[in-house]
Amino acid sequence: MKFIIFTLFAMLLSACATSVHDWSRPGASASDIQHDKAECQYQAKAATASYHSTPAADDKTHGMGSAVGDGIVIAEKQIDLINDCMRVKGYAGQ
Repeated sequence: MKFIIFTLFAMLLSACATSVHDWSRPGASASDIQHDKAECQYQAKAATASYHSTPAADDKTHGMGSAVGDGIVIAEKQIDLINDCMRVKGYAGQ
């Protein structure tokens, strides 16, 4: 249950965060952009896969709060990593 709530919350935050949706690079086809973005997303998820905070207490309230907080941090970090990765590959975001 905790994982489901964490995942849903992270997805919601990802949709609201400042993610770039339209990437462009001279000479890049739509397929190139899609491939590069998928690669950057994979790398961002791998880079944040082991992140978790240490809960302040062992009760469910603190554990749930930590999961929500972790979801926010992870979603924001993934977006930053994806954006940085795409820029390194020569893309400009709009």
